[in-house]
Amino acid sequence: MHYEQRIKSREAFYEFLRQLPPHVVVLMETGPGAQAWARQLQDQGNLVRILPAGLVAAHRSGPKNDRNDALAILRAGRDEKICAVPVKSVAALAMQALHRARQGYVRRRTAVSNQMRGLLLEHGVALAQGDVAISQKIPRVLEDATQPVPGLLRELIDELLAEWRHLGERISVLTGRLEVAANADMTAKRLMTVRGIGPVTATALVAKETKPERFPNARKFAAYFGMVPDQHSSGQTVRLGDMTKRGDVYLGSLMIQGAHAVLQQLRPDSQQPDDRRLLRWMSRLGRKEAAVRLANRNLRIVWVLLQNDQTYRRQTGDGQQATMSH
Repeated sequence: MHYEQRIKSREAFYEFLRQLPPHVVVLMETGPGAQAWARQLQDQGNLVRILPAGLVAAHRSGPKNDRNDALAILRAGRDEKICAVPVKSVAALAMQALHRARQGYVRRRTAVSNQMRGLLLEHGVALAQGDVAISQKIPRVLEDATQPVPGLLRELIDELLAEWRHLGERISVLTGRLEVAANADMTAKRLMTVRGIGPVTATALVAKETKPERFPNARKFAAYFGMVPDQHSSGQTVRLGDMTKRGDVYLGSLMIQGAHAVLQQLRPDSQQPDDRRLLRWMSRLGRKEAAVRLANRNLRIVWVLLQNDQTYRRQTGDGQQATMSH
């Protein structure tokens, strides 16, 4: 049975939700305000499922309007393959806001960096990779009158360099806040016992508020964050490709960055069993694939830690196995 009612104001929608009887299942798609409405409904005793808007759109037929959007949400709600987005606490949303602001600064800083490199390259000035080349070489280029860079362009690049530095300062400030938050949160502190998970990644995992019991095993948990190979299979032929772009791309990238940091710090002569395993992975798979494999392994460990409120102790050189402890 379909019941349709057009609600024309936020106040009317609030009143409509307030009058819903308890235990009614409410479906909605992600978007501004969805978390606030969901918390209100939960406080009333309703069960809320927030569905990813991108996956809901795949169930829409016909032109985009309120009626077709509502029907698409209903169809998506019956799709067993769509995982609902967790309803988050106010604290988790604040943590998520810090991460999104920091991510925005990182993207803008990268864009400004690429813009300066491109402008200078047009005039025959090439820069090495990395931030050091920008922070050290660009000022020297701007001060050197013999460089083939017009005056107007020097002024523009000087302004872009100032913006790049300011964005770096903002990133450092937000990173510091996340480090403080990680050290004050017991769950984040337990997650940081895993190699490759630092304060930024730990707080990103905490902000997700992903319930581990939603997943039957650690493999499904890792797949939720996109740490599985893309599949192009037909019949009896199974083809696995690169890592899928589905899942939480931001958190997945943080996990892979952390894994790369671990691999870069490995000593070739290390006798630690865990180090030897990682060295074998790099030798057999290459650094990139080894980093992805380590990120996948770390997410599986995270699932166990969240499931049982434990900390992680990696395998040592005296033959003691890796353990989980309370």
